[in-house]
Amino acid sequence: MKFNHEPHKHHEPVTAPNNLPGTIVRVAKIKLFLPGIIFVLLFLLSCSRNAEAAASREEAAPLSEATDSGGQAGEPVIIGQKFIVIPPNARPGEPVTVGYSDNFVSHSGGEFHAVLLDSRLRRLTRAAFFSLQGVGVGVGEEKIKAAVLAIPSTAISGSAVIRIESADGIIRDLPFFIDSREFPSEKVYLDQQNTDLRTLPDPQKTRESQELWTILTRTGTEIYSGGLFTPPVTSTRRTSFYGNRRIYQYIDNTSDDTIHAGIDFGVPTGTEVSSCARGKVVFARSRIVTGNTVILEHLPGLYSLYYHLDSISVSSGSVIEAGSILGLSGSTGLATGPHLHWEIRVSGENTDPDIFLSRPVLDKNDILNRMRNQE
Repeated sequence: MKFNHEPHKHHEPVTAPNNLPGTIVRVAKIKLFLPGIIFVLLFLLSCSRNAEAAASREEAAPLSEATDSGGQAGEPVIIGQKFIVIPPNARPGEPVTVGYSDNFVSHSGGEFHAVLLDSRLRRLTRAAFFSLQGVGVGVGEEKIKAAVLAIPSTAISGSAVIRIESADGIIRDLPFFIDSREFPSEKVYLDQQNTDLRTLPDPQKTRESQELWTILTRTGTEIYSGGLFTPPVTSTRRTSFYGNRRIYQYIDNTSDDTIHAGIDFGVPTGTEVSSCARGKVVFARSRIVTGNTVILEHLPGLYSLYYHLDSISVSSGSVIEAGSILGLSGSTGLATGPHLHWEIRVSGENTDPDIFLSRPVLDKNDILNRMRNQE
């Protein structure tokens, strides 16, 4: 802060007045008006202090009355810094919702991200924040943003940190805990055709893999659905589960280790496959490894995937409702038999689809209530 200093002035020396009676009259006049002057000064000082106190109360209040257009008088709105993590602890493979509300913006104009760091402070995954504006937020709540993270299935258990950051630096570190979880192992025997699909180099296969990754790591702005998901088929028969530590046994007796990124439903060819939630079709065509494939976007950075379909009934770019028929199940691509592979990705990270069937990943009312209830 820069201060301006006024230079010292040299005053004339004070001398005794020559006309003493005139001086006494002037002093008497000053004494006459002195009480009034003091009253005015005290009044101005009181007004200044009241204004400062009112400004301080307004700045410190966590809630205020909404009186602008678009909200009803008396409706509480969020003011100031608020941070929430739902849930405060989770297992590998499960999604976590992070919310924050603040009036500041990134000086660089860049995005805010939520980053998951494990007990060794290694960065596991990150997700961009998106605005809740347009999904029923009230006046003053347009600053509220959310991000959905997926804990990698390979994450180690223990204390962790969810960091909110921007290009300007760290905004806040929030405590988190990763619970322990064990995944079963399985061995899948492949014939010559499926062995070749996994092992032989193919430029087209490489291009398709790069295209898929570009889609799954893209964060949009539209919120199509954040509520409970529904299973894509009515059958409950599963032939493989999320997170299974899988060993592919090739035809030449060599093998390869991988992790199963979704759920396999053992359904016959021709079974109707439906959308698990409202969303936008961002991919609907055949791929070498996954066969006939449909991908839906539900939230910014959150996608559901449907592999090995026998046929596709939707087209890319269309917005469809929950339960809409996407196509019929089959065994196209790398498949040892008819089934549906159902997968959910969050900012590129695979996550357990069963969690989306048990709780909403973006409960706007829950986010707002948790923020309002903070001390």
